[in-house]
Amino acid sequence: MLRLCAMFLSLVFLAKLIAGISGFVFRHKIKDTFLKTYADAMQNYNGNDERSWAVDFVQHSLSYCGVQNNTNWSTSPYFLEHGIPPSCCMNETDYSPRDLHSLTVALIGMLLACCRSRFIMANQHEMV
Repeated sequence: MLRLCAMFLSLVFLAKLIAGISGFVFRHKIKDTFLKTYADAMQNYNGNDERSWAVDFVQHSLSYCGVQNNTNWSTSPYFLEHGIPPSCCMNETDYSPRDLHSLTVALIGMLLACCRSRFIMANQHEMV
């Protein structure tokens, strides 16, 4: 059972590693696609639909405004009527090392599962 747990944790770690490597390899394509889509969403921003919610979420999560900066909003129809969206106006930042923590927990879990499996297997041989 512990070997199954260790194997499962190893597969999860391997999947995360492959996702990280893929993200690194395709980072320029991902960045270009994101910037194009984000700029398009800013131009169609109205504050009420799902695209507007996504723009607000990104700006709030990253504590950033616009694609390069807040002047990107000056070409948006929303800016002409309402100004810069409230999601641009932030006073606090939220930096959390969640990704590193997740990786560390996965590695520690794998290590402990392997050690425990080895310990149990060694004790079973001594009992027999």
